[in-house]
Amino acid sequence: MPPRCVLVLDPAAPRWLIANAAAVLGASAGAAGAAALGPDLTDASGGCWPAIAEIVVPVLAASPAELAALRTAAPDAGVTALAFPDLAQSSPTYADYAAAVARTPTADIGVHAVALLGSGNAVRKLTRHLPALTDPVPVP
Repeated sequence: MPPRCVLVLDPAAPRWLIANAAAVLGASAGAAGAAALGPDLTDASGGCWPAIAEIVVPVLAASPAELAALRTAAPDAGVTALAFPDLAQSSPTYADYAAAVARTPTADIGVHAVALLGSGNAVRKLTRHLPALTDPVPVP
């Protein structure tokens, strides 16, 4: 059975960053085996719809401090945390990202988003207090 996957994002981040983090973590979670693709589908008109992941991925909201805490707490809960840190977003290549991580202490790495992979109970225990990601409230 594939692990449960939950995506947790910083709701205060700019929309482009939320979208980028979700795309990167979605690809990472898929590569980590979080989801199998269903079969390609054909609609009633004969149009082809290529396969998508068979799992539901809840999208929740958390502050950067909460995201960092989730990343830290995940291993003790038996959950894999795939993080999208500020260093990844600001690095033009993976080699640049790797070098930035190597020279930066953990406490100085900001986290924009995490994907949590694990048993349903373990992931729910970490995330049950978090709200769903919703549209920001417009400023009057």
